[in-house]
Amino acid sequence: MLQNAIDRLLSSLTADRRERIENLFARIPMSQMEKLEIAKDEADLQLWDEESYSSYADIESILSRGDKRFSYGYLKGHREHISKLRKSETDYSTFNPPKIVRKKTKALVENSPLVLSKCPCPVDGEKTRCCKLTTLDVIEQCAFGCSYCSIQSFYKEGEIRIKSDLDKRLESLAIPEDVWHIGTGQASDSLLFGDDYGTLSALKRLAERNPKVIIELKSKSDRNVFSSPFPRNMVFTYSLNAPTVIEKEEHLTSSLMERIESASRARDNGSLVGFHIHPMVCFKGWEDEYGEICHLIEKNFTPDEVMMVSIGTLTFTKSVLRTLREGGRKSRILEMELAPASGKFSYPLSVKEKLFSHVYSSFSEEFRNSVFFYLCMEDPTLWKKCLGREYSSDREFELDMKSAYCKKAGIS
Repeated sequence: MLQNAIDRLLSSLTADRRERIENLFARIPMSQMEKLEIAKDEADLQLWDEESYSSYADIESILSRGDKRFSYGYLKGHREHISKLRKSETDYSTFNPPKIVRKKTKALVENSPLVLSKCPCPVDGEKTRCCKLTTLDVIEQCAFGCSYCSIQSFYKEGEIRIKSDLDKRLESLAIPEDVWHIGTGQASDSLLFGDDYGTLSALKRLAERNPKVIIELKSKSDRNVFSSPFPRNMVFTYSLNAPTVIEKEEHLTSSLMERIESASRARDNGSLVGFHIHPMVCFKGWEDEYGEICHLIEKNFTPDEVMMVSIGTLTFTKSVLRTLREGGRKSRILEMELAPASGKFSYPLSVKEKLFSHVYSSFSEEFRNSVFFYLCMEDPTLWKKCLGREYSSDREFELDMKSAYCKKAGIS
């Protein structure tokens, strides 16, 4: 089992890296767990375009140890090398990933089940604070190339699936009385195809039939779909990130200014907008770039025009980490401390507190008092430290969000 995992990781390496690591394993006796650790780290180093410790380690000196603790001698230096890279702010100035070319994708209109689901992110025991969003996946898979994306792990590559007869199926969809907020951007980008397949028109009629339900679209696109007005309870939200992260990691997506301009078109068309400053990345220069995002939002929108601002950061499951490592695409997104986080892996809480507090404090007091800010799927202990308020339960959070959203949208 362990050998299979080691072999998969080694096969993702370039020929020279693989040969160097295989020679290392041949010369220094190691356990399977130690070999797996090195193989994982070597896959990461290749993604980051960073040097392997094996390329400058003094193997002869290690093999001359009198105590015969050869693997310890090597792993000590290896771990220090990896730890230094992970704990420092990621340096993108030396990183130039190859240009990502959009792959050919087939848009398949199919008669698969259409169901309302719950947000897939929560873990048992309310270890993270969740608003209990209801999700509606009318499109599955994405044509963008964000390096950290988990969607790519769930659906077949090269195929984007669109629900057939969406208008009729949404018309017959029974929405439970306790559902008040439906998100459409969990399995794809909500504006990926605009209204090419009638998805926005169908969602518009769903919003009209259910005026007390907030329908949220979420996008990194600048598709112009604002030729006619949408219902007030249909809200257009945009995922924003630092320009460096967009350039280096969010491939094929619209630029920061293009997303801001698209949100401005939504506002001018009479819709409320929202922003997800997510996932934040701790890189050299992050303070200035994320601070500029906050400035751009306040410069272009009044508090009355913005329903919400969410803040969050990178979180990975073991399966997503495995997919990223074995995929081999150049990225420095994993050049970070991978601290355990409720069954997943993310930045340590101290780093998150620094990131989130900076963004929140970068907004004016007027904006903070008039717009609903929240942390997306984060540890409950961070709320008070970063936003100055906290909730005792997910239910309390959900009710407060509902009250703020409905008041802003004019829903009684």
